[in-house]
Amino acid sequence: MTLPTFVGIGVPRAGTTWLHDLLLAHPEIYVPSRRRELNFFDLYYDRGLSWYEKFFPPDHEAAKYRAICEITPYYFYRSECPARMARLPVERLLLILRNPVDRAWSWYALLVRDGHYEGSFESFLTQTRWPVIEQGTYRTYLERYLRYFDRDQLLILIFEEAVRDVPATKQRLASFLGVACDRFPEAAGTSVANESYLPSARRTYGLAVRISRVLRRWDADWLVNAAKRWGVKSYFGKAGRAESMAAETRTRLRDAFAQETDALERLIGISLDAWR
Repeated sequence: MTLPTFVGIGVPRAGTTWLHDLLLAHPEIYVPSRRRELNFFDLYYDRGLSWYEKFFPPDHEAAKYRAICEITPYYFYRSECPARMARLPVERLLLILRNPVDRAWSWYALLVRDGHYEGSFESFLTQTRWPVIEQGTYRTYLERYLRYFDRDQLLILIFEEAVRDVPATKQRLASFLGVACDRFPEAAGTSVANESYLPSARRTYGLAVRISRVLRRWDADWLVNAAKRWGVKSYFGKAGRAESMAAETRTRLRDAFAQETDALERLIGISLDAWR
């Protein structure tokens, strides 16, 4: 049975798609291509390891990889995930964090794009269905994982720095995973992934997103992947971006997260000046 040696645990809208594509480009790292987010430890744990292992290479092929992984950003927020991961031979965890202010807006923009929300960013912050402010208190969620994993088992990347200095990011990943840094393709990590935009046919696009999620739950990945290869997404067009964040809102949120940022910085031992 082949299972991942390391797991990417989050966070949503913090570059996990970009990170997935970067790891996928390395020949010594196996990342599932059939489905980017497996959601095994939160949504599909009851399907068992026999279902989970289908996404990874068979034993005779696994030997050619030095690291095998999957990345599901919502693992970070699910309280049951740390203990479940600790029961398996997961050796390392990978976490990428983004300025919680920018992450909140990006999450808002995604929901607007997919037809789940209409309205301003400021009104979005007041609703309770998507607790974006609470999800920006990273320290609370990280401490759950540190009850089960040592700090040196966890590589934490800061999104703003990771995308600004891609060569340094590749070096950190290679060192952490025990792979050769020079086998990352030079162009890997230099393009934007999963950008925020508004489709011209937003309602139709939102319906297509919901259908694709249902198909994934039914394990009909082949159909969703075929639609991507056919370029179906391009037919919905692009009509700009969601409403920008007001300067006063940014200042208010930055101040609201200030103490949390300081506490997180002490916990992880990494400078978070990029968020200040």
